[in-house]
Amino acid sequence: MKLITVMVIVLMMPFLALAGCTEEEGAFDVAITATSGSSTADGEGLCGYGDDEECHSIVVSIENSGTDDFSTNMFNWEAVASSGGVYKSPSVDGPDACAGGSTCSVTLNFDVTNGDTLTTIKWADFLHDLSASIPSY
Repeated sequence: MKLITVMVIVLMMPFLALAGCTEEEGAFDVAITATSGSSTADGEGLCGYGDDEECHSIVVSIENSGTDDFSTNMFNWEAVASSGGVYKSPSVDGPDACAGGSTCSVTLNFDVTNGDTLTTIKWADFLHDLSASIPSY
């Protein structure tokens, strides 16, 4: 009898460990759209102060149809350049989060190598990945 009890507990542990780890229906339902992009010469903007850098600003519209807040934390964003380079952790102008059921806008400012342009914006956390094409600028 003891052996059966121990086996049942051992078999149930993986299921019990994952309890509560699933997301509720509709909690995360977000779409991002890059609405515009621009670049500023060295040192004349919010970034781009390095000798070989420009400041590229990307305006992103966030449509949060879910119930959870959507974090706009800088560490969740990255951009892919026409050269294939990846630029991470931009400064973020806008709200810290976009509440469920609302639409928000943020401006992301990336330090980008002179002569390069950004083509794709990406957002990711531990559970979700979003991306959008950036219009030519």
